[in-house]
Amino acid sequence: MQQTDREGVNAVEGIFLRELGWVFREQTISDYGIDAHVEVTNRKEPIGRLIALQIKIGKSFFRKRGDNFVFYGEGRHLRYWRNHSLPVAIVIHDPETQLTLWQHVEEELVKYGKADRWSMEIPPSQILNADAAKGLEKGVSDITAFRKLRLTLDLPLMKQFAEKEEVYFSIQEWVNKSLGFRDVNVFFDVDEVENGDPDHTIGAWYPTHSIGDYMANVLPWLSYEYIDKPPPCTGFDEVEAHEVKVELNDIGKSFLTLEEYYENGAEVVEPDHPEPELEYDVDAEEFYRSLG
Repeated sequence: MQQTDREGVNAVEGIFLRELGWVFREQTISDYGIDAHVEVTNRKEPIGRLIALQIKIGKSFFRKRGDNFVFYGEGRHLRYWRNHSLPVAIVIHDPETQLTLWQHVEEELVKYGKADRWSMEIPPSQILNADAAKGLEKGVSDITAFRKLRLTLDLPLMKQFAEKEEVYFSIQEWVNKSLGFRDVNVFFDVDEVENGDPDHTIGAWYPTHSIGDYMANVLPWLSYEYIDKPPPCTGFDEVEAHEVKVELNDIGKSFLTLEEYYENGAEVVEPDHPEPELEYDVDAEEFYRSLG
């Protein structure tokens, strides 16, 4: 990702975290037109309602059509978004002016063009800030749908972790912040955990200072144990690192089994038909011997 795009995504993340108080989770694996998910909170804790985001960075996305701005997209993305389990919102951010706007992807807002292209207007009044919460929440999923979707979204990670002999996390805890647990650095070699470069980073902020609460709500398909011991969390360090070994738990293993079934169906297993046991007739044997 280019530096400008990285800074833009960080700016959008900051708005959701600071102004709306929502949980922001960037999608860095298996991206197909969805850059992040945000989970609605009641300002104290998440409430299991989720929105998918497509984030576009740059002044080029702020084209005017009359009083409104207009977003142009490809048909393949629109079809994907319309079939998505979550409501999808487009967010555009101008790094020069720091203007950030949003719009729901809804059929009645779309205007179709040639060559599988389409457009959608975004009013300048739809600024992404605290006042946008009510509009953004329109049509968000309930807790049951959210849990099912979270496992589906994490499926690429589950498959990757299942193929590895060992997986280790270094989870950042910002001791003096309300959004305590933040980025997860993933390592496939325990010797790299302390000072090496991570093999992958999971961006998932959550308002807690309990690692058990964090894992149960953000990565519920993993069990964990500390490599050595928990960090001291004395308050003197702004950021503490929780270094743990993780592996798929019953939820993760069961979900992979179900996904295997969804993809390939059930194995055909015929019942066993053992040969019937024959009763030995002593008298018959004596009779046949006498004939010989």
